[in-house]
Amino acid sequence: MLKAIFFDFDGTLADDGDSVRDALTEACRVVYGRWPELHAVDLAATYRQVSDAAWGDFDRHLRHLSSPEAMLAAVWRETLSRCGLHDPLVEQAATDTYWQYRLRTCKPYPDVLLLLQNLTGHFSLSVITNGAPAMQRAKLAATGLSSFFQQVFVGGEFACGKPDQTIFRTALAAANCRPDQAMHVGDSLTHDVAGARNVGIHSVWLNRKGITSRELDYTPDFEITSLASLRECLEQLSAKA
Repeated sequence: MLKAIFFDFDGTLADDGDSVRDALTEACRVVYGRWPELHAVDLAATYRQVSDAAWGDFDRHLRHLSSPEAMLAAVWRETLSRCGLHDPLVEQAATDTYWQYRLRTCKPYPDVLLLLQNLTGHFSLSVITNGAPAMQRAKLAATGLSSFFQQVFVGGEFACGKPDQTIFRTALAAANCRPDQAMHVGDSLTHDVAGARNVGIHSVWLNRKGITSRELDYTPDFEITSLASLRECLEQLSAKA
């Protein structure tokens, strides 16, 4: 019998695409106020390249920093450096603007709230997400979903995040259940599906973008395009029990 359901956060519960775009647009305006000539440069694209590299190798670039603000400031510093620019006041202003808008626009997907309401009281619910602990917890709080979850596990609190087994095994222990009594739902085949399957947890790939190509080694137990379909996955598992 299924006892626990774990959820990824960004791209699964929270619509991070629009949030990141809006926050980045506002932060770029701050930078343009200091250097109007940068309008000829794709500053947002440069930021995204730097950000992807930094968060993609979190342990090397960002783990040692103490706060979301410090991490974002490091990304903005490197972004401006690639443009041959440096101004601590602008870096800080861009950081503050980005983070404020990020929290302000961090919203759950439309299919999330009703699902969590229906699951509450029937399963132990937890979040398993990669990233910086303070940042992820602040974003979760901004969505208004924190009260639905018994536990929140963030990759930055562990030696390694998803798909490493440790974070999943810690969540299982907290939920007091075996791997076959848990389900993990996430949008990443590499981090969510592979991580869950390596531990023996039922995996659900939330393929919101309708991606057709995939790594066969990371085949999920279930594939859905909306959390509204998760009930069907639960019914299928229940029928097999």
